[in-house]
Amino acid sequence: MGVGQILLFAIIVMVAYLIEGVIGFGGTIIAIPLASAVVGLKSTVPVLTIVVLIASTIIAIRDIKFINKKEFLKISTLMMVGLPIGMWLFESIPEKPLKIALGIFMVIIGIKGLYEEKRKSNNLEEIVVEIETNLNKECIAIEKVDSNRLSIFQSFTIFCGGILHGAFTCGGPFIVVYATKNIKDKTSFRATLCALWASLNLVMVGIDIYTNEITKDIIKLSFITMIFVFIAIIISNIIHKKINSNSFTTFVYIALIVSGILMIK
Repeated sequence: MGVGQILLFAIIVMVAYLIEGVIGFGGTIIAIPLASAVVGLKSTVPVLTIVVLIASTIIAIRDIKFINKKEFLKISTLMMVGLPIGMWLFESIPEKPLKIALGIFMVIIGIKGLYEEKRKSNNLEEIVVEIETNLNKECIAIEKVDSNRLSIFQSFTIFCGGILHGAFTCGGPFIVVYATKNIKDKTSFRATLCALWASLNLVMVGIDIYTNEITKDIIKLSFITMIFVFIAIIISNIIHKKINSNSFTTFVYIALIVSGILMIK
């Protein structure tokens, strides 16, 4: 692996993690299609697993008081169930079909989210009336009684996020579907997701070490990449403080669409 390849790989990851540092997800999803074209998927995934572990741990520790512990426990428990399945899929099944399916899902969710945000800003009362008319009233009543309880769909979504995180270290899109509805504060959103990625990737790195997936070349590339990622963390923290709540939500959905398109290609 030449110096040019290493630098290009590190720069790609740095730019991707500007997004990760700002909103709490998206770095790996954006980095994978570009970085894997430089050094290959088998090198990219373990390097990003280490990079995400270190970067997310730094952010999670710094913003530990903002972590939503209740949501963190809910999400991490369900994702841990899907994690080993995803790691098995990465070793056993071609990644192309999974990446295409993930990309399509991300684009759909992103477009749907932007559409809903647009309608909300234009005519909130109309949306409320439409929701009350179209949604099942019994489901609404149940949600009011126990709004903190995960629905079957939400649980399945988080479980799928665990599978995808185990396969590609990028379960973010599935988790965002749940987290954007249940963690409204942008700083808490980022801190909670970073704590989640740190926990999951610690498990994955441990398994990779046990199975001899972490080689000297992987460690070397990870170390060089982290130097660039540290720069991204500093810059992203400045940007994060300047983004208002509305822009933050819009940015999340735009990141989903862009990431999805990159995964489909």
